[in-house]
Amino acid sequence: MVTALIHLNPDQKKRLARRAKLRGKSFSQEVRDAVNLYLDIPVESEEELSALAKEANRATGRMIRRLDETIAHVDRVLRQLRKNR
Repeated sequence: MVTALIHLNPDQKKRLARRAKLRGKSFSQEVRDAVNLYLDIPVESEEELSALAKEANRATGRMIRRLDETIAHVDRVLRQLRKNR
């Protein structure tokens, strides 16, 4: 491995350190994983990356809405079951 000096703002360093600790990894490994994730994104331009990020946000929004609907449904079923006891 080679050494590279990077400059992070304090919040970035804190968040990376927290994530590394949660995952049981070193800070350096967490940074390498983040760089690998970024490099594995198959885009050729900033515009493609922006479009990919927007679509990911939309997909996440759809999943969250679906999860909220599922939770509400389960809550209704559980209330009905408790009511019928």
